[in-house]
Amino acid sequence: MSQPEFMWVNTPKALDYFISSLRGYFPLALDTEADSLHHYRESVCLIQVTHADQHFLIDPLDDFPKEDLWPPTSRHTWILHGADFDLRMLRRAGAPEPQAVFDTMLAAQLLGLKAFGYGALVEQFCGIKLEKSSQKADWSRRPLSQTMIDYAVQDTQYLEPIAEIMARQLGEKGRVEWHEQSCARVVAASQFTKESDPEMEWRVSGSALFRPEALAILRELWCFREREAEQADLPVFKVMHTELMLDLAKWCAENPRVPPMGAPCWPRRSSPGRGERLMAAVDRGRRAEPIPPLPRAERPQRDRAAELRMEKVRAYRDKVANELGLDPTIIAPKSTLQDISRDPEHAADELIAEHRWCPWQWELLKPGLA
Repeated sequence: MSQPEFMWVNTPKALDYFISSLRGYFPLALDTEADSLHHYRESVCLIQVTHADQHFLIDPLDDFPKEDLWPPTSRHTWILHGADFDLRMLRRAGAPEPQAVFDTMLAAQLLGLKAFGYGALVEQFCGIKLEKSSQKADWSRRPLSQTMIDYAVQDTQYLEPIAEIMARQLGEKGRVEWHEQSCARVVAASQFTKESDPEMEWRVSGSALFRPEALAILRELWCFREREAEQADLPVFKVMHTELMLDLAKWCAENPRVPPMGAPCWPRRSSPGRGERLMAAVDRGRRAEPIPPLPRAERPQRDRAAELRMEKVRAYRDKVANELGLDPTIIAPKSTLQDISRDPEHAADELIAEHRWCPWQWELLKPGLA
């Protein structure tokens, strides 16, 4: 299979040509490549755009007037696969909200397809098996290898024909509005970023039942890992995996008089300098004031009426999903069923207002509460 030609957009002249190619109205297939597996702070390293038979690789790391890129681009419908991640990354690169989005992954789920990854869709609809060798590559490196370029182009090459087929199939099933609402929900949800709490960030999953002494050590280990990762410009897991950090904090709290290097989980491959700084972090944690665990949330009183509604609405959801050939969680996941069962009068409106649910899903489920 011959690889199609593409244009590298990293100069004012190339950008002018790209913008001139956007005259008119047609959908654009977009994708992004980031560097989260290789650097401390994730950044957008490549933006791929395809329309008709034209393929563009836009280099946001290069020096050209990128602010001119987005006004003409956002006037078009964007075809994305798994839109939430790419929309968040594109917003970091300065992109505004697009005119509309067609998410091929959501379309596949609404059509009842069991395999809805991009590679599976390309194989099903285009008869081509894609290579995934560059999936974990460092996209911040320049120049990109030919293998990486080929991989980048193919990520948008087939989106438009797949979207055309799926749009037709959604129309045949009467699910176009479902898809439009679902895409609009993803776009709206992608505009919000959850605020991080510095006092809670270090309380990683798995530490809820730690003793106060272990929590004090864990906080110092977490701060150590952040400093080391930032200084070395590495993702934190390349400094210390979370599981190892938890094991070390727990062991050092249970063996307060044993040097930390005696721990079975001590990272043996650390450089001498990093090993010394790690020992200093453990020592600070051992000397620090023990940190009490967070109070457990009170278990809500048993609501037998809500439990009965939950059983009823789940059975109804599963019945409807089976008739439509959908995964039941596409209509409503367990958490949504619980919210609806506890507060059938208000929960649906709140979920929809918070962009966690769509009106079409509520309309399907509502008769189950009648």
